[in-house]
Amino acid sequence: MQELPPPAITEPSTLLIRSAPEAIKAARDFARRWLEVKGVDHAAVQVGLLVVNELVTNAYRHGSAPGDVISVRLYLSEVGPVAEVRDGSDAEPRVKPLVLDSFTGRGLAIVSELTKAWGFRRLASGGKSVYAVLNGGAT
Repeated sequence: MQELPPPAITEPSTLLIRSAPEAIKAARDFARRWLEVKGVDHAAVQVGLLVVNELVTNAYRHGSAPGDVISVRLYLSEVGPVAEVRDGSDAEPRVKPLVLDSFTGRGLAIVSELTKAWGFRRLASGGKSVYAVLNGGAT
């Protein structure tokens, strides 16, 4: 886990959503369009969508109250596409052991396995940013 995300080499695209179950689909749709426009190959898009889904689900379940703002930022870095999700909680995200018979609690373990790197940082304004460097660059 890294503390700082890699710097952007493109202007970030940002989606602001309210913490609600339907926000997770909105974030996936936003990420799909962005990754496809950037020319990321199909397989990497699918993995990227899973990663965004997990990060936004964590923000919804553990990092926000209903109606709070969750921010999804996507940008290109020199090491690959970056997905960053911001929420209002200062709580540190924790990777739980990957247990195959559990239906919950595996999100960050999955993110850790499917990305080049991930991490979080606390924001000066309060809350935190959790990010992941996705595999697969633009074609």
